Amino acid sequence: MTEISIADARRLFLDRQGLLYNPAFGRGKAGTLRTIEQLGYVQIDTISVVDRAHHHVLKTRVPNYSEKMLDQLLQKDRAIFEYWSHAAAYLPIKDYRYYRPMMDGWHKRKSWDKKLAKEIRRRIATEGPLQSRDFEDPRGKNNNGWWDWKPAKLALEHMFLSGQIMVTRREGFQKVFDLTENVLPAQLDTSMPNHDEWIRFIVLRQLQALAIGTLNDISHARTTLGKFTGHAIRSEVKSALHALAEEGQVAIIQARNSTKEVWYADPVALKRLPLKLGKRRLQILSPFDNLVINRARLITLFGFDYQLECYVPASKRKFGYFCLPILWGDELVGRIDAKAVRDKHLLEVRRVFLEPGTKRQTERHVRLRDALNTGLAEFATKNQCDTVDIGEVIYR
Repeated sequence: MTEISIADARRLFLDRQGLLYNPAFGRGKAGTLRTIEQLGYVQIDTISVVDRAHHHVLKTRVPNYSEKMLDQLLQKDRAIFEYWSHAAAYLPIKDYRYYRPMMDGWHKRKSWDKKLAKEIRRRIATEGPLQSRDFEDPRGKNNNGWWDWKPAKLALEHMFLSGQIMVTRREGFQKVFDLTENVLPAQLDTSMPNHDEWIRFIVLRQLQALAIGTLNDISHARTTLGKFTGHAIRSEVKSALHALAEEGQVAIIQARNSTKEVWYADPVALKRLPLKLGKRRLQILSPFDNLVINRARLITLFGFDYQLECYVPASKRKFGYFCLPILWGDELVGRIDAKAVRDKHLLEVRRVFLEPGTKRQTERHVRLRDALNTGLAEFATKNQCDTVDIGEVIYR
């Protein structure tokens, strides 16, 4: 069995994530699309303490990214679509058919108001794309007609998750829905994949983005699909991995200095070893970045224990409401508790927490300090901030 070091596994992961070299996937709108296609998804999130997750992830990888590029890919080019991955996400339109089992499962397993759905479909067909607020009760909030906003919103979400309608665009971050047949490109293959195709897609898509991982890594965030489809995703992923290994599409390996758990890798990725680091860039990552979303994997590959604490009671927070991981070269070296004060064009960095191993007045400390100052200045500029205010620096 092939062996690989944790350091090499980490660099392969960073390489596939577009964070080892810059720009990894190109620039502009084309680079934005390639990034989404390579990562498999980009999570959509409403929190905008600094920047919304989807924009943050793309700015980290596409040097000249702008929000209009994402809008164009969704609305004009129809190259991406919104749906549910492990969370709300932008997905490559070419993968649409592989989300049909999830749509079909939702349609079969969740109750829904067919009368209301029929009326929603009629209104969209007649009036054009609509938002949920367009279904508010015209007679006021105290009436309980079947057209009331709350049941209409639930019906819209059901129709969206079951594939009957799609998000055609967003206005002020609010979804605007249209009939699916009006959104999907005419030439797109929308056929339902058979079960074997579907499971293989899940495995190969994950390995494309991860390069290497354990069964838990490859199944991570995919088990949600079982709730929609009625399948035991983890066990089926394991079977598919071994079938693909027999075909030579997956390599079974062992990670040195790790547990004896079996790891799986994309053979194409392994051919890129050894990967040189080059100049150490410093980047501030989103808490919802594809690199950090699997917390257990972060501990294994980076020795970095991370939790987003905005969901933790204030009294129990260690690092602050919205702490962002710091990536320096191939290391996660700390986190910042930051906020963009937009009316002042100020990036407020309340505290910087550096991981153990960074001692003051050492050559490494000086290089990290300089990289951090540069990285924070670049991060501020990407978020329309002219000034960076750095508070306390804490050495853990």
